[in-house]
Amino acid sequence: MSSVTKHARKRIRERCGLPKKAVQRMADKALVDGIRHKDTVGALHKWVDGLFLQARNGNNIRLYGNHAFIFHDEILITVINIPMRFVGKEYVRK
Repeated sequence: MSSVTKHARKRIRERCGLPKKAVQRMADKALVDGIRHKDTVGALHKWVDGLFLQARNGNNIRLYGNHAFIFHDEILITVINIPMRFVGKEYVRK
């Protein structure tokens, strides 16, 4: 079970359009079912590399839906939209 910072709660509601009650469920789902950095390939992999460099405290980035969830261990720090050029394309290892 993850915990969610105040900033992350605001960002997940703003960027995912979720009600207050769904924030914790979404964070847990992203942590468990999200795509890991090591499972990405190509341009998406390079984009996530850049996120690691920008998010100094974030050491666990998960991609879930059209969003990148940046965690520090199991604490959700923020949520970022994935650029449209990556949405709907195959950038995941099989």
